[in-house]
Amino acid sequence: MKQQRGMARHERWAVGLLAIWVWLSWGMGAWSAPLCRDPLLLRQILAALGRPEVKVEEVALFDPDQCLVQLVLDRQGLSGSLPPEIGQFRRLRALSLSHNQLSGPLPPELGQLSQLENLFLDYNEFSSSIPSELGQLRNLRGLFLDHNQLSGPIPPQLGQLRHLENLILQNNRLSGTLPGQLGQMSSLKGLFLDRNQLSGPIPPQLGQLRHLENLYLSDNRLSGSLPPELAQLNQLRDLRLARNQFTGELPTFLAELPRLERLHIEGNPGLCLPAALSEWFAGLNPADPLPAPICSWTPSR
Repeated sequence: MKQQRGMARHERWAVGLLAIWVWLSWGMGAWSAPLCRDPLLLRQILAALGRPEVKVEEVALFDPDQCLVQLVLDRQGLSGSLPPEIGQFRRLRALSLSHNQLSGPLPPELGQLSQLENLFLDYNEFSSSIPSELGQLRNLRGLFLDHNQLSGPIPPQLGQLRHLENLILQNNRLSGTLPGQLGQMSSLKGLFLDRNQLSGPIPPQLGQLRHLENLYLSDNRLSGSLPPELAQLNQLRDLRLARNQFTGELPTFLAELPRLERLHIEGNPGLCLPAALSEWFAGLNPADPLPAPICSWTPSR
C-alpha cells in the first residue's frame, strides 16, 4: 500500500513537472517572437529597384526583432516601379524615397503599413491615381506625393487621416473636384494642392480645418466664389488662390482672419476686390499692385 502511495505521489510529481515545463515552454514562445525577415526582404527590394549595392545599415533602422522601423533612400538613383512587397514592413514608421526616378503606379499595398507616420514619395515619376488604400494609414502625420505625374481624383478616403498634419499633392496632374471629406482631417495644418487640374468650387467643409495654416490652391481650374465657412480658419496664415476661375467679390471676412499674412488672388479674371478691402490688401502685399480690379457693383436704391 505504501509503495502504491509512493508511486502515486511520484506520478503526480512527474505530471506537475511536465505541466511546469509546458507552461514555461509556452511562455518563452509567447514572449520570444520570431525575428523579422525584413533585412532579407529589404535587400530583395533594393535589387528590384536597381541598387543592390546600397549598404542597408546606412539607410535603415531596425528594432530588436530585426523589424524595419525607418527607411531613408533619398537621392539613391532608384528606378522602376515600387514593388508591392513594400507593404510587408508592418512596423515601419517612416518611409522616404524622395528625389529618385521611381515610376509606375503607387502600390495599394502601401495601405498595409499601419504604423506609418511619414510617407515621402515626392520628386519621382509616379503615375496613375492615388490609391484609396492610403486612407487606412490612421497614424500618418505627413503625406508627401508632390512633384510626380499622378492623375485622377483625390480619394475621399484621405479624409479618414485624422492625425495628418500635412497633405502635399502639388505639381501633379490631379483632376476632378475637391472632396468635402478633406474637411474631416482635424489635425491638418498644411493643404498643398497647387499646380494640378482640379476643378469646381471650394467645398465649404474645408472651413472645419481649424488648425489649417497654409492653403495652396493656385494654378488649377477651380471656380465659383469663396465659401463663407472659410471665415472659421482662424489659424490661416497663407492663402493662395491665384490663376483659377474664381468669380465675384473677394469676401470681406478675409480681412478678419487674425493670422493671415499672405494672400494671392491674381489671375482670376472674374474676381474683383471690394473698395473697403483695397487698403487692407495693399498692406498684405505692399510691393505689388492690386491683382484684381475694384468691384464696380453698387447696391440699388
